[in-house]
Formats: sequence, structure tokens, C-alpha cells
Amino acid sequence: MERIGAGGLSEVYLGINPKTRERRAYKIWGRCPSIGPSTYARFMRQVDMIRSLSHPGIIRILDYGMLDECYFFSMEYMPGGNLRRRIGHGRIPAETAIARMLPVCAAMAYAHECGVIHGHLKPSNILFSQQAESIVSDFGIGKDLNFEKNTLTQSGEIMGAIAYLAPEQRFSAGKVNRRADVYALGAVLYEMLMGFPPLGNFPRPADVDEGFPVFLQSVLDKCLATDAEERFEHAGYLQLELEKCSEQPLPGIRTLNPVIDPTKKTFAIGDPAPMPPIKSDRIESWFDILRRGTTRERLTVVREMVDRILPSEAKTIVKLFPEEGDRVRWGLIRVLGELKIEAATTLILSDLKNSIHTECAIEALGKIGADEAYLPIREFITEHPESAITGLLPLARTGKQRAIKFIQNYLNHEVASVRQAAVHALASIRSAESLQALKEQLCLECDEEVRSDLFSAVHALQAVLLPDVTTIQKAESTPVIRRL
Repeated sequence: MERIGAGGLSEVYLGINPKTRERRAYKIWGRCPSIGPSTYARFMRQVDMIRSLSHPGIIRILDYGMLDECYFFSMEYMPGGNLRRRIGHGRIPAETAIARMLPVCAAMAYAHECGVIHGHLKPSNILFSQQAESIVSDFGIGKDLNFEKNTLTQSGEIMGAIAYLAPEQRFSAGKVNRRADVYALGAVLYEMLMGFPPLGNFPRPADVDEGFPVFLQSVLDKCLATDAEERFEHAGYLQLELEKCSEQPLPGIRTLNPVIDPTKKTFAIGDPAPMPPIKSDRIESWFDILRRGTTRERLTVVREMVDRILPSEAKTIVKLFPEEGDRVRWGLIRVLGELKIEAATTLILSDLKNSIHTECAIEALGKIGADEAYLPIREFITEHPESAITGLLPLARTGKQRAIKFIQNYLNHEVASVRQAAVHALASIRSAESLQALKEQLCLECDEEVRSDLFSAVHALQAVLLPDVTTIQKAESTPVIRRL
């Protein structure tokens, strides 16, 4: 009937059974160049994982299958929307926030008891039923602790919204355990209470509002501890603590404009930096949104800055860049890249090894196109071959000819996973040059998995660029088709 959501490689539609008039949500993973066998395997594993869980607080899968080369599954339709939309209307009172989180914690406690980790908890994955009950969805990158070797998130591959990922999860997906889910639950609760997620040098609510409940602050401190061993071991323990909090008087939070005081304790990842003086009211307003806004608000202000910033203001933000926290620099990197300001290259290079900024920094460097930008990217891939896709895909998004040639060099890399990353990156560029490079490599590639990805990428790009060409030479396609 209509599209009601999208994310990553999938889209969600509202569907209606013409006979029963029952409404369902259909999640469909379409056929596109960047989808390979491992992605489809992750999709089917998500189906199996959710179907193995039976809890009123976890979304139910009603049907699944494949249609027109697209995998899909149908779920219960949740007409109440999701938590992301509700947070977008403003901060939520502590009493309401705890009431919303308790059924989520209960659902995750059940999943943890079953040995299942979500790994992708965030406000948009917490849905509301018609009765306004909280429902957890999207176990797409979770893993089953009973079958850890079957996890499909490769070492070093970072997926999920960065603000809700535990510190250890940002650097290595292989370290995800129940405590990472506890961090995500704490991050969601924090955003409900404060109006922005805990990213960078974020303030403790008790430092913002003197009347903030001490016991609730203690729960947040334990959930958001940088050291995983200091967190609750299991969502069930968090549930018990929140139940105790719900029995206590919970005064509202009075302050809506938190000011970070570097002399006070924070749960910052990295060293807190003092806020520099900002002369322009407009820049101050932009920075304030980058510090405290939702992801949508921050992306909107980035676009506004790119469209409306004056040359003098651009020089000012370059000077202010080093003194700002992660949340602001995340936005400024995007702005400086879009504006192609070469003077910012050195600043952006300094953030290349910051896992929070690596992807947007590489994309910005690619857009600037300075000669000194490509050598650090090459060094990053050399040091972290398992994260090659993090280095190559952002470059592909620039669409530049130089980026295509740079990525093409990795089609001959000695490590198969790096070659796969290059294939996926080139496949995302709909150009004759990328298609030709992939076709040439298809004739040379010996690794079965890489060859399979190459075949899928070439076939999909040809369908887009050369509609009349529907097949490749039979000698090339036969072994791959047999494997699939």
C-alpha cells in the first residue's frame, strides 16, 4: 500500500491481505549491486533469530520468502510509530521514559536468556503497538551466543548507529556481548531524558540539572560506562534497577539547554575540551544544533551550512574545528568536504583514526581531492584490511574519476576480503568505467566468493547501464550460478 520506512539495503512497506484486510509490515531487501551472498545470509539469519524468540515485547515474523529476486518477511504492523519520532517532539519526562524502557528491558532480558544479542538497538527499532506498548524490532546484525561462529558481522565491520554502539563495539564487532546491548539501552534512555544521544563529550544529566534523581543517574553511569566490565551484565539487571527507580519520586528535568562544564565528570570517550568563544550568533546556533540535536536535525543544519555559509564563516569554523567535541566535528567534516575546502585537509586527516569519524572523514577527503588525502587512506586500509569497505565505500560515494581509479587498484589486492570491498565499492558507482573494471576483473578472479560477488555486481550494473544486456558470457556465469 505504501512505503513506511527504509534503512540500509532494505525498505519496509505497509501491506494488506485483500481477503482478510489484515495489515502487515513487509521488510524487503531488493536486488542491487552492493548486496552479496553474505548479505542475503544475514537477512535469512535475522528471520530465523526472530522466529526463535517468543515474547510479547519482540516483533513477530508472520511469513517470509523470496519474490522476483527480493527476499522479504512480513511482521505485525505497529501503527504507533517508533520511539525516534516521539523523541523528535522533545524530551520525555523521567517517569514516562522509564515506563517506556521497562518493557524493552524485559524483552531484551528474555533475548539475553535465550542467548541472543540484538547489537542494533536504537530509538527507531523500538516500535509502538496500537495499545502504545513498546516492541523491539530489527535483530538484523545480532548474534546467537549459542552459535557464535555463525555470526555474519565480520571482524572490524561496524554496523548500526554510532551513538548507540558501545565503545568496544565501535572498534570491533567481534567483541559484542550482552553488555553492549546494555550500553545501547542506556543510550536510548539517555536520549529520551536529554533530547540528544550520548555521543562525544556528552554531559551527565545530574550535572545539568541539580534535581536529577541520584539513583537514576547511577543507573545511567553504570549502563554507559566505557569499560564493559563496569556495566550491567544482562538486560534483566537493568530492568530490576529501573523498576526500583519507578518506585521513587521522579522530579522533571528543569534545564533544556545543558552546558558542558569540563571541570565536572563526564562519560566522555576521549578528553573533554573547553568550549571556545564563538563570535557569530549564526555559527553559535549551528553549533548548538550539532551539539544537541537529533540526527535528522544535525543533517539538516549541515545542509543549511553548505548552502548558506559565507567565506568568512568558513574560515571561522576551520579555526574552531580543533577545539570542538566529536558531535560538532562530525558535522563540520561533512560541511568542509562538501565545500571542498583544501585548508581543512590537515584537520580532517587528524580525525581519520577516530572511529566515530573515519567514514565521513574519508568521504570528505575524497570530495576535497587533495593529493595528500589519498596516502593516509591507503595507509588506513593497509593497517586495517578487514575494514577496507570503511575506506573504499565513502570514496565511491564521491563519484570522482580519481576515486574509481584508486578503488580499482584494490581489485588485485592479495587479501580476498579487500578485493570484495573494492567490488562492492565499485558496484555502488553507476558508471561505464566501474562496470568495465569489474568485467575485466571477472575474467581474472580465482577466488570463488569474490567471483560470485563480481558476477552479481556486473550483472546488476549491466541491468542499469545496459538494459539490453541481460547475461554475461556463459563460460563466466555457469560456475557462479551453480554455487548460488
